Amino acid sequence: MSKLLSGLLSLGRKDTGALMDYDDAKSRAADSNVGVRRKVAKRANVQPEILYFLANDDDPGVRGEIAANPSTPVQADEVLSRDGDEVVRCRIAEKIARIAPQMSATERDRAGDIVTGILESLARDEAAKIRRVLANELKGARGVSPSVIEQLARDHDEAVCAPVLRTSPLLSDAFLVEFIESGPVQAALSAISERPALGADVADAIVATDERDAITTLLSNDSAQIREETLDRLVDDAADVDEWHVPLVARPALSARAVTSLSRFVTESLLEKLMARKDLDPAVVETIGEGVRRRLGKDAADDGAAEDPESASDKVRRLLGEKKLDEAAVKAAMLRGDRQFVIEAVAVLSEIPSPAVRKVFSLASAKGVTAMAWKASLSAELAHQLQLRLAKVSPSEAIKPAGGRYSLSDKDLDWQVEFFNG
Repeated sequence: MSKLLSGLLSLGRKDTGALMDYDDAKSRAADSNVGVRRKVAKRANVQPEILYFLANDDDPGVRGEIAANPSTPVQADEVLSRDGDEVVRCRIAEKIARIAPQMSATERDRAGDIVTGILESLARDEAAKIRRVLANELKGARGVSPSVIEQLARDHDEAVCAPVLRTSPLLSDAFLVEFIESGPVQAALSAISERPALGADVADAIVATDERDAITTLLSNDSAQIREETLDRLVDDAADVDEWHVPLVARPALSARAVTSLSRFVTESLLEKLMARKDLDPAVVETIGEGVRRRLGKDAADDGAAEDPESASDKVRRLLGEKKLDEAAVKAAMLRGDRQFVIEAVAVLSEIPSPAVRKVFSLASAKGVTAMAWKASLSAELAHQLQLRLAKVSPSEAIKPAGGRYSLSDKDLDWQVEFFNG
């Protein structure tokens, strides 16, 4: 015991002048009055061995004061990190997480392994509150062991893993790629996507998950490094992913191929922003302009065709006879803005008169369009896109899929069909 006590090290002790008289401190530490013992436990000018002794006090209030005391030797902190009282462990977590990153080289040589052991133990604590304290204190720290940060990053509690995954400089790209490939929760992926100066390998791993929300966050992260071929691939997939359009148009260092592809399907307001970019080659801008003019001409032609319902009806009937009237045909018509074809196709596939379908789209009824698409055996995702693109339902009111399926019950959808078809 004497050897242990001679090696006690208080990491956070400040110079508080003369120490309390040893015999007086020892007497008070053994006093039967818990209030007296708590007062001693709070003091910064008490000998380390007295504080170590009080770390084993029967009263959790005394142990809590020892846990919070910066002058407590790290060996006592190690004991208290396994304390049965959650409040005591929480106080240790707050103190050690604050002090550990500021340790001097000498302190690391003498107590670094002990401190790392304490942090690793607390990072596995059964109480989420304690793990959250560590995560928030250590999320930007450098002077701690990466093993502690990696343990927190793997935590299943979003409030623990997200702050660390979002900002810790101690997480390597190799760790992040391996972590992503292990299939983390959505919140963890989104947190990684927000990391400053995110590496290209990590960005590729995020894209490979096909998680739309995480990819949206990644595209919105201007400091993230995304390879040109990866960005081009996302542009190719973005035609029916509306939430990617804004961050893609604003994305730094777009290739000429990506810019040209975007100009084919983004809205007019986004086209204006795209063409107003100062970093684009004039030849690319001219190419976009030509594409826009062709697109406007095509839209005008489509509008003219849409005025003749027989033309759209005939085409729908022909595709039906050829057994080609399916989701792909409806989606293609939606992407080219052929509203009349979509209405006629939904009417045929759902066996609902086209005036009823046309009424639903004209009223911009989110539930009505969803119900008609459901009746036509179209996917919930396409139903969502039809609301936004052709019925002009606002994004905040549009009915989104739930897990790839319709979020409304069959009973509610049937009611909507009967209401508009009544």
